[in-house]
Amino acid sequence: MAVGADRPAFAIVDHPSQDGRCIDDTGHGDLDRSEAACIAQIPNLAQRNGAGLKLTFRNGHTRVYRNQDAKCASGDAKGCVKFQLTGYFPDHDLMLLECGRLEGVDWLLVRADTGDEIGIVAPPHYSPEKRWLAAVASRQGSSSLPDGIDVIPAKRDRVLKDWHYRTPEDGKWQFEFERWDGEDEIVLTAKPVGDAATMPRSVVVHRRKTEWLFK
Repeated sequence: MAVGADRPAFAIVDHPSQDGRCIDDTGHGDLDRSEAACIAQIPNLAQRNGAGLKLTFRNGHTRVYRNQDAKCASGDAKGCVKFQLTGYFPDHDLMLLECGRLEGVDWLLVRADTGDEIGIVAPPHYSPEKRWLAAVASRQGSSSLPDGIDVIPAKRDRVLKDWHYRTPEDGKWQFEFERWDGEDEIVLTAKPVGDAATMPRSVVVHRRKTEWLFK
C-alpha cells in the first residue's frame, strides 16, 4: 500500500494480517474476522452460548469469556468488554480473541493447550518460518488503548521471550508493520505525529541473541 493511501475497510492498521484467519472467513480487515468461521473450525475448543464464549483447553480446563452487554449499554468504559474468537493458528494451536471496548479494541492470544493469555495490540503477522508472531498498531482517532509493538514466539520456549513496546503518550512517531526480513528483523514504517512536512521513514526491530530491540 502506498504511503498516505486509505486504510482498507474494517482495518485499524494499514496492512491487516491475514494470518490465523479461520477457514471460510472472507474478510480482509482487522475488525471483520468471523467468529462463526472460527467456531466451525475448532468446535472442540470453542462454543458460543449467548453472551458467553466458552473455551475448552487441551489440559481439560475451561474458561468462559462473558460479554458485559449491560455495562456497554450503560456507557461504563471501565467495565464494558465484548469478546469474539477471531482467529486460530493450527500450526501452533493458538486462538485469537478480539476484546471490544468502548474506547477501542485489543486482542488476546490464547494457547489452546494451557489457556495462557498474551495481550497484543493487533492481529499478528507470522515470520517467514513461522517461529514468531508480530503485532503493530498506531490507532487513529480517540482510542485510549495503548499503541505499540508485540513480538511473540509462536511455540512456547524457555529461551525465546515475548517482547512488548508501548508508545509513550507524548511519542513523536507512530509505527506500522511493513514486513518481516528473515526471522530476526521486522521492518516498520515510522510516521511523524502531527507533522505532515516530515516524510515517513523505515525503522527496524532486530533480534540480537535473545533480545529484541530497535535498530
